[in-house]
Amino acid sequence: MNATILNPGWTTDGLRGGKFPTILPEDEFLHPVPADASYAWTETSYWGFTAPSHNMMAEIYIWYHPQLKVMSAGVLIWRGLRASSLAADYVNHHHYLPLPDQIGKYRIDAIGLEIEILDPLKSARLRMDDPERGVSFDVTATGTIPPISRPNGHHLVQPMKVEGTLNLYGETIPINDYFMRDRSWGAERHETPRDVPPITWMTGMTEGFSFHLVAFDDPALNPDWAGRFSSPSAGENLLWGFLHKDGQTTSIKRASKRTRREADGHSPRGFDMEIEDDAGRILNMRGDVTARVPWNTWQNLIVHYSLTRWNIDGLIAWGDCQDIHYNRYVHEFAR
Repeated sequence: MNATILNPGWTTDGLRGGKFPTILPEDEFLHPVPADASYAWTETSYWGFTAPSHNMMAEIYIWYHPQLKVMSAGVLIWRGLRASSLAADYVNHHHYLPLPDQIGKYRIDAIGLEIEILDPLKSARLRMDDPERGVSFDVTATGTIPPISRPNGHHLVQPMKVEGTLNLYGETIPINDYFMRDRSWGAERHETPRDVPPITWMTGMTEGFSFHLVAFDDPALNPDWAGRFSSPSAGENLLWGFLHKDGQTTSIKRASKRTRREADGHSPRGFDMEIEDDAGRILNMRGDVTARVPWNTWQNLIVHYSLTRWNIDGLIAWGDCQDIHYNRYVHEFAR
């Protein structure tokens, strides 16, 4: 499998190795930039929170370009199914902002956002205030388990319990649920268009349980794009994933997934999936999208951010699923 073609945003070498390298506290902060690093040398931070009872999700995405000394950053908050990011309840995103000296405790004035790492790899406080538009939040995110590293050692995810308050145009919404944070460093992230079908970044969490994986639909399940793209081939649709269940954290070794789509031909409305971990545990999962918004993370790519309710063999969990599309798929399949 060609990692560069399949996943330009992530270093994918060895992702099926089933190994979780050690994450260090210093990985919470900006890393030294190699002298010969290209303009595309990248770090990212992804935070957020959900309120499933309000059918609401918020995501905070920060993309650092240390070689260029700039970053992009934004806050996106939405309820229900939205046709565009500008139809979200709130969006404030800037592509060109000065790079901070450090990210342990800093403020992004352009969007009134403050991020403070309270305890590296364990907890953080996220605050935003936009008095002109009447939107603010103050939440604390606490890891439910230690961060899990992708086998490349330059990318972590971590299920967080997020607690606090969102004030949205005069409405006070209590926050007391889960979110999967994501952080990456030490790799180039190019914006080059890719000739691949949709790939989905998936999460689900509840008390004592969490999973995360990155996968294409399974070609064996005859997805809409079957026969139209050269990859992935059978058995190679899963990039990586972990499962935390009954106090045990394992690597996911198989994910047979098929995405259900709306009448428009491309927007995800749900997922049917069976996963198997390296301990031989098999889980059957049905995910139904309850809140969704499409957002151009960069101009050659669109991501459908989707609050998803999972029924996992009777266990109910919630998570953020990101269905990632490039030009050819949308051009050929949108109706």
